[in-house]
Amino acid sequence: MIEEILQSIESAGLTGIKKAALKKAYGKDCEKIIEELQREEKVFVEKKGVAYFVWTRDHYVTHLAENDPKCKLMLDVVNSSSRTLPKPKEQLAIRKTEDQNLLVIHDGPIDFETEFNKCICELGTAVGWAPFSRIREKICQTQNLSQERFYSLAANLIESNHQRYEISTGGPEGVVLRGLVHGYVRNL
Repeated sequence: MIEEILQSIESAGLTGIKKAALKKAYGKDCEKIIEELQREEKVFVEKKGVAYFVWTRDHYVTHLAENDPKCKLMLDVVNSSSRTLPKPKEQLAIRKTEDQNLLVIHDGPIDFETEFNKCICELGTAVGWAPFSRIREKICQTQNLSQERFYSLAANLIESNHQRYEISTGGPEGVVLRGLVHGYVRNL
């Protein structure tokens, strides 16, 4: 009987099937079977108006994606981020190249960390906070770096030396960590 009920729910497709229709076809015992299938997450039950509808897992997700704008938005975000995130091996390769933190200018290596710290000291307020936008302008201008490369190097430097730097949210631009733009930095 479980397979028959599951087959009926599956055949209902994206519209789902009324729970009352299942009770009518299979009797009151189907209520316990539906509850068990719900616990196993094979089916989902949702109240629409005055009636309860039942869907299989795949049909329910599709139904939500088509009818619930919040769910559709979340699925779009998840799908787009999974396409743009580098694979772990790619992340390792990126990290290895960024860890070098050396720039070659006029045939001489310039240490990014030294330049970064110098700019924090020069551009910082009385309490030491310096806006990333001004640091970036100065380093990108003198070292001929792109904005993306600067923030990549800065984020890597801060992540690998978090005990030496403090960052603060705000500002027009900055390093993005944990989904927030941190526009100010200071040495500890």
